[in-house]
Amino acid sequence: MYTIEEQIARFGRIERLSGGRWIRLVGDDPQLVAQVEEETGIPLPAAGTLAFAADGEVTHLALGTVEHDHLSYSETRIAIAVGAETVVTVEPLRGCAPLDLAVTRMERDGRDDDRPVEIAASILQAIADTTDELVSSLSDGTEHMMTQTSAILRSLETKKAREFGVSDVTTTQQELADMEELLSHCMEHQLVLAEAARHLRGHLRGRDGEGRTDLGRLIEDIEAIEPHIDFVHDRVRLLQQTNNLALNVKQNQIIKVFSVVTAVFLPVMLLSTYYSMNFEYMPILSWDLAEPAIIVLSFVFAMLPLIYVRRRGWLR
Repeated sequence: MYTIEEQIARFGRIERLSGGRWIRLVGDDPQLVAQVEEETGIPLPAAGTLAFAADGEVTHLALGTVEHDHLSYSETRIAIAVGAETVVTVEPLRGCAPLDLAVTRMERDGRDDDRPVEIAASILQAIADTTDELVSSLSDGTEHMMTQTSAILRSLETKKAREFGVSDVTTTQQELADMEELLSHCMEHQLVLAEAARHLRGHLRGRDGEGRTDLGRLIEDIEAIEPHIDFVHDRVRLLQQTNNLALNVKQNQIIKVFSVVTAVFLPVMLLSTYYSMNFEYMPILSWDLAEPAIIVLSFVFAMLPLIYVRRRGWLR
């Protein structure tokens, strides 16, 4: 059966899986790193670098992945060393969800006799599937964003609806910006993952080491996720542009209202300014109907610009 032998240290632990052909080093305890290197004869690279190298029978792969934990996201670096008899993975102390997924799948399928290249391919496939699942969840999140954006656009034409403000758009734009950053990281790691799979296939080409693993199809599966990321990224950019457009339209509407109000009261202000001047003789001041006449004139002068603006359609 598929067994796990676990050895725990102060700053990490060693898990021996699949009869010892997969050594999973969790954490960066120097004592455990030295122990694994002495046991396998494989020099272990740090998990924080992205690089590919081939040293004789050993292929070194350094990968990254974005993991989703409830409402938070984290970026995880993984180092993989594929030898002739053993696969060694190095991961952060908190663990790595794609490697857990690979363990679960191999245990479910009873693949305790997998060879190192098959174990490595299972790890790469699990990383790709985890990224695809994350992108799918982000795509579902854009549906909520589209609903908010549609409500904002409808409020531009509905007079009786509650008008949205800058804070409504700012919250959505911040969520979209975070989502765009996550998608950028996903695309970066996916490109590195495809390059790692090609590097592994190139190192094994001409050798009887692939077994049941079809690395060509694995590369196709990894590359097939990239258009999905591009699609969700384009949708996010479209939502950002739509929200910016709605905000610009809203600002233009506010400026338009102030402009109309200024135009309506400008003649009244002209009359009040004129008749507030301290001259010895002013027209119609001695007239008994001067006050109501000024009121009527003010009303007429105020309504004429308003009628003109309304007929021009500037209030729509």
